[in-house]
Amino acid sequence: MRRFAPTLVLAFLALAAAAPARAQGGWNDPRALALIRGAQQQRATTQADTGLVDYQADARGYVYFYLDRNETDERTLVKTDQVALDVFWKSPNLSKQRIIGLRDEKKLPTTIRYHQDHLAVVQDNFGDLIRIGDGDEVRDVLHPASAYAESSYDYRLADSSSIRLPGAGGAVEVYEVQVRPRTTNHPAFVGSVFVDRRQGAIVRMSFTFTAASYVDRQLDYINVLLENGLWKGRFWLPDHQQVEIRRQLPELGFPAGGVIRGTMRITHYRFNQGLPNSLFAGPKVVSVPEAQRRAFAFEEPLYGELREQGLGPTVELGEVRRMAAEIVRKRLLSGLPAARLDVPAVSSIFRYDRAEGPVAGFGTVLHPREQVQVRLNGGWAFGPMRPVATARAVYTRPGFHLEGDGYLNLPRDLQPGPNASGAMNTLTALLAGRDYTDLYDARGAELRGSRTTAGAWTETLGVRYEDQLSASKEAGFSVFGGSDPFRPVAAIDDGRMLRGSLTLAHATPAGTAHGFSASFTAAGGHLSADDGRGLSFFRPTAELGMARRWTRRDASVETRLSGGAAFGDVPFQESFLLGGRGTVPGFDYRSFGGRRFALLRATGAADVARPWIRGRLLASAGWAGDGDAIRIDGASAPLPPVLRATLHPRVSVGAGVGLIYDILRVDVHHGIGPGARWEWVVEANPTFWDFL
Repeated sequence: MRRFAPTLVLAFLALAAAAPARAQGGWNDPRALALIRGAQQQRATTQADTGLVDYQADARGYVYFYLDRNETDERTLVKTDQVALDVFWKSPNLSKQRIIGLRDEKKLPTTIRYHQDHLAVVQDNFGDLIRIGDGDEVRDVLHPASAYAESSYDYRLADSSSIRLPGAGGAVEVYEVQVRPRTTNHPAFVGSVFVDRRQGAIVRMSFTFTAASYVDRQLDYINVLLENGLWKGRFWLPDHQQVEIRRQLPELGFPAGGVIRGTMRITHYRFNQGLPNSLFAGPKVVSVPEAQRRAFAFEEPLYGELREQGLGPTVELGEVRRMAAEIVRKRLLSGLPAARLDVPAVSSIFRYDRAEGPVAGFGTVLHPREQVQVRLNGGWAFGPMRPVATARAVYTRPGFHLEGDGYLNLPRDLQPGPNASGAMNTLTALLAGRDYTDLYDARGAELRGSRTTAGAWTETLGVRYEDQLSASKEAGFSVFGGSDPFRPVAAIDDGRMLRGSLTLAHATPAGTAHGFSASFTAAGGHLSADDGRGLSFFRPTAELGMARRWTRRDASVETRLSGGAAFGDVPFQESFLLGGRGTVPGFDYRSFGGRRFALLRATGAADVARPWIRGRLLASAGWAGDGDAIRIDGASAPLPPVLRATLHPRVSVGAGVGLIYDILRVDVHHGIGPGARWEWVVEANPTFWDFL
């Protein structure tokens, strides 16, 4: 064990060294400035080219509104729109777009309405002044290749590469020129322009904005990716576009934000048709009547792109944000305040359980620079009458994430879990005397580093050192649960724990037709127990999830298989407890366990009466044990003498409904075999647990 901590430190350094980096030149060197000046000249030449008098094109796109969580990368779809447009342009600089098709569907209740340009095509790479949201989101940001841009921006030649773009007849050799503002106190562009080596034209732009650019104070960021295609061998015109807009309450550091992600494809260009000037009169974006928009015959289904690509930022948009952070480094890009009140979850403000009693908390989040974030949270547990506090510092760079925690009286739950959301556990404890946690206290520190590898896999290395202490039952009040409704609190092996873990995880973006998730964790450590024992252990676990979705009735089938084993002198808190809610419903809660376990859960669901009722069929099977029963020696109250291993897998089946956009779920389960019973489970959709 003496070699354990130095080995982990070396592994952290290896993770950091493996984060991607690129060779770069100096800012404003002659080559970078020459490329930008060539792009400026090419923009002016294209507008004056008599070979391009006008064009008409077809555009098809999707706009998604969803909730995201930055820390977990989870996405919850709220609304999907599909749009079709006719796009017109005429020399020297007339443009018009007509929305001819528009349909939408809600997955959660919302009253959101989009600006017209969220449903439209960006032409001429925004022109000399960039506006988004009809000027309500970003207004009059100077384009980096406009005639007067050099006095406002610095340029750096970052890379040369080959990219494939429509109409080019093969790979296009481009230079990437990074752009940063000379001051971040004014509205400005931050990102990259990609310049064709042969013609000097801008063929791609990927960028975000300075914090001062955002007119709407709720804006966290806007990321933009524009790609052009080559037509008639010399005209670079819009081909593919992506825009991502994230909003959040500026007063609160809540874990969920609202994101609008729009994608657009522009095809079927028709040139020099003699378009009349009268066509371009009035607003630049107009719509045909609603009935006509609804009746439009779309070539692709409403969820066609989502089922293929999934929900969330694409790889390209994610890269926009990461590289912009590298360019500005110490400067803050987010439009949100650098210091805000922090609400990690509703239950962080108030929760209630038998080990802590009522707990009230508060917090603050600080964002001093783009790559650094600090969270401070504190509270008071009124059962044992003691403080609860955590402090977290986060550092990010492209492809790498490092965070460190320090904590006092942090409640940890036995595994596997959690089996209820924090808010629902508070309600069931207060009202019915049912607490679905088995907590113990931790005081110490933890360090975690992660990096993204090829194929959307993430490696995470963690190490923590802490005092682990058994909790006692500190609360007995429940409105309808009787005079003493709670289970006793299980005692753990008290002591000082040094624990390390390495996890390899993969997650498919939410919403795809076929998806899988997987995680493999190897953990181990040493507990210096208070009774003088030294307990060293190794604990590998794995989980594999599969999902299949269909458009008809939004039907889905999901399965999840998990398992694990613990070897050596295993502390009780590193064992596995199964039974009841969250694992195998229809049996007493956490009534069997051991040093090994296997758990299979399956769910089939489909809309019955959208959006009010969604039907669900459920099944689960679990096994735990290792031949040795685990005895719990309670200190404060009589406890069940033995948690028994299962001789055979426990099985349960059930059915339920998801109510009101599947937000609230009501399920009934029945176990099969000895000790089986009926069990009702009322819970929020697990998608929302992380902020409940």
